[in-house]
Amino acid sequence: MTARLCTIEEVTHQAYDIFLELAPDNLEEHDIETFNEHREARGFIEESEPDESWSSVTTYEQEAEPEHFVQVLVGIEFDDSDQVYAKILISRDLDAPFCHIIWKQ
Repeated sequence: MTARLCTIEEVTHQAYDIFLELAPDNLEEHDIETFNEHREARGFIEESEPDESWSSVTTYEQEAEPEHFVQVLVGIEFDDSDQVYAKILISRDLDAPFCHIIWKQ
């Protein structure tokens, strides 16, 4: 049976919505204020293939259906560096939902 996959754009929007919902419980107040102040002008949401670091944090196996997962970074781009507030691993498979977030420490 072929998996029903949502588009990368759809899953990226879903990851961002999850970030916005959970950020108040997982980020410091000053991080939320900084993100809200700068997200319109300097905010970024970048999707990519998941990197190897996920295998040490979750049961994610990179060799098993890598096209079913997307890594999404949410942050702010400053002149001297980027600040990543969340690194998200999310499933594109509509029948196997999965999401894991590594928050800014």
